[in-house]
Amino acid sequence: MSVCRLAVPTGGGKTLSSLRFAVNYCKKYNKSRIFYIAPFMSILEQNSDVIKGIVGEENFLEHYTDFAQAIDDKEELEGYELRSEKWDIPVISTTLVQFMNTVYSDKIQSVRRFHRLSNSVVILDEVQAVPVKCVNLFSLAVNFLSEICGAAIVLCTATQPSLTETAYPVNLDENPDMNPDFEEDFKVFHRVDLIPELRKQGYTFEETADFCEEKFRKNGNLLLVVNTTAAAEKIYSLLKSRFESENVKVAHLSTNMCPQHRRDVIKEIKSHLDDEQPIICVTTQLIEAGVDISFKCVVRSLAGLDNAAQAAGRCNRNGEYPVCRAYIIEIKDENLDKLQEIANRKSSAWSVIRQNEGANLLDNEIMDKYFKHFYKQQGKNLSFPLSELNTSLIDLLSTNNNLNGKAKNGTAFSRIGTQSFKTAGDLFKVIENYTEDIIVPYNDEAADIILKLNSDISLSEQTELFRKAQKYSVSVYPYQMKELNKNNGVFPLRCDLNCRIYALKKEFYDREGAGFKINGEDLQPLIL
Repeated sequence: MSVCRLAVPTGGGKTLSSLRFAVNYCKKYNKSRIFYIAPFMSILEQNSDVIKGIVGEENFLEHYTDFAQAIDDKEELEGYELRSEKWDIPVISTTLVQFMNTVYSDKIQSVRRFHRLSNSVVILDEVQAVPVKCVNLFSLAVNFLSEICGAAIVLCTATQPSLTETAYPVNLDENPDMNPDFEEDFKVFHRVDLIPELRKQGYTFEETADFCEEKFRKNGNLLLVVNTTAAAEKIYSLLKSRFESENVKVAHLSTNMCPQHRRDVIKEIKSHLDDEQPIICVTTQLIEAGVDISFKCVVRSLAGLDNAAQAAGRCNRNGEYPVCRAYIIEIKDENLDKLQEIANRKSSAWSVIRQNEGANLLDNEIMDKYFKHFYKQQGKNLSFPLSELNTSLIDLLSTNNNLNGKAKNGTAFSRIGTQSFKTAGDLFKVIENYTEDIIVPYNDEAADIILKLNSDISLSEQTELFRKAQKYSVSVYPYQMKELNKNNGVFPLRCDLNCRIYALKKEFYDREGAGFKINGEDLQPLIL
């Protein structure tokens, strides 16, 4: 039916604007339902409350893991799980992962609800966050839903990716922009300047702390966003030690903290900002999209230009101050060896910044140049490469060249369809999960869950407790798990669930700072 874009600057009300469009479009063209889809929990949790307040709780379904974890009543949970499988509610809020799984995964529950996307209005928020390997699959899904299934698609973000410039471009409407004068909107909502403070030698962790301290003392609060948990923890420690004798709150956020820990810290940060108390927050990119928070100054470690723009969206977010500044610096001590996508985005950003010296880096034309450069650089990586099969997921679903070669040679393959749908569905994963979840003793409730899971209780009680434990879990990589085992930091629980459940010992979790620690010796000793 239609694919359109809604380019709205941070704080411009794109959620309400897109929802207003969706409701009117449904009424005018008799569409079945509305989907609001976003890549991050922080966005979903924040915007779902707004949407539910408009459409009514009886017409609204929130389909994501964190929501299910908050349901205590068993009968209510069973009803929720049934609705999540059917997607038969008028307005549905769900994740990008659930959306992509519904289109491409071979899981029965995903396939079963695919038809609900037809004849609907699909709002896709923060589309720049589609994982690189899924870009072409995402574009093909958008085109199929629009042209074959009669869906209307809205692509929302302040940093629109160049999805029309790839090997499988999105087929936009002839007049694609819902707000044709969006450039004027960006001028009206101009609240922050994005300043590159890049130098050839880069910044050490100490020099980064120096830079942040200087900007903090000028502004009264500051947000630093870095690319790795190791960098966040190191710079947090440096800044915390510098301000120990002053009335300055130094906060830390990273995925080394369990979800409830992060929520509590964000609440505390907002309280300090609301009361205009001095605060510095050091965080990874988890704060960049959807977290409604506003600092006077932001510093972003160089990654993608869209990352910098999203970080700048946490600066003067509501126009409380005159135009503020967000800075881009390169932290040379950050190790991106295991984060190749961030390294590639960083390379493209460097190139575009150098070629456009003095330009407004938040300008849509500059952002378009960045995405074109990045997507061109990525090439075949946009088509979900499958290195172990020397092919791609798109190839398995289309030409399937490897199998076609066998068919042409007169084998049994010539008598069947040559597409490998089952293989593709089985191999499709939006996020590769190389991590293992462990339950951490963040507070008394978490410690009680660990204690009960390690005792003699029924299987149904174990299942219920395990679901509640998700907000007290952190994901660790194999090398981290190996070190924790070596340091005697984790122990297996005696529960009877289908998977082995591990819990972290108390001395290995820093509730006041960085979350779980591979070595527990630097924390306060336990009082026996």
